[in-house]
Amino acid sequence: MLYLSIKEAAAFLGVAESTLRRWENEDKLTPERTSGGHRRYSKDSLIAFKDKKDNNKLTIGYCRVSSSDQKEDLKRQVENVTNYCIANGYQFRIIEDLGSGLNYKKKGLKELLAIIENRDVERIVVNYKDRLMRFGYEVLEEICKLNNVDIEIINHSEDKTYEEELVDDVLSVITVFSSRLYGSRSRKTKEILKTNKQMFT
Repeated sequence: MLYLSIKEAAAFLGVAESTLRRWENEDKLTPERTSGGHRRYSKDSLIAFKDKKDNNKLTIGYCRVSSSDQKEDLKRQVENVTNYCIANGYQFRIIEDLGSGLNYKKKGLKELLAIIENRDVERIVVNYKDRLMRFGYEVLEEICKLNNVDIEIINHSEDKTYEEELVDDVLSVITVFSSRLYGSRSRKTKEILKTNKQMFT
C-alpha cells in the first residue's frame, strides 16, 4: 500500500497542509503515524475521502439584502433561487444575509467563504451578481475558480439602472465612512471622559 506525507497528501487533494490538520482535529480524515510521529496517509484512503467529498458537495443559494426593511425582497430572492435549484435538480441549501455590499464581515458571507475554503460546495447560485458583492466581485470570483466552485447568476440583466446603482454605491460609501467617523469620535469621547474621571477621583 502506498503512503503519502502530509505535503504529498495535500497536493493530491488540492488543499493546504493546514486543512489536513484541521480535518484531523475534526475526525474527518485521520492519518497513521510513523514511529517518529510523522503523519502518513494511505493513497487508498485519500481516494475514498475525495470521492465521498465530491459526492457530498452542495449548491449554495446566496441571498442578500442591505437592510431589515427589505424583507419582501429577500423572500423573493429566496423563492427565485429555490425554484432555480429545484428545476436543475441541485442538492442545495440557502444562506440568507443582511448587510451592505461593501460590508465584508457579514455573517452569511463569512459562512460562505468558509464553505468555499473547505471545498464543500460545487456551485453558488445568486439572483443578481451584486447580491454577492457590490465591489470586489472579481476577487471572490477568482477565489471560487481556485477552489473549483462555479457561480451561477440567474438574472444577468440588471434590476436597476446605472444611475440607481451609482446612487446606491455612493450612499454605501458615505454610510461606511460616516459610521467609522462617528465611531471614532465616540471612542475618543469615552477615552477623554475616562481620563478626566481618573484625574479628578
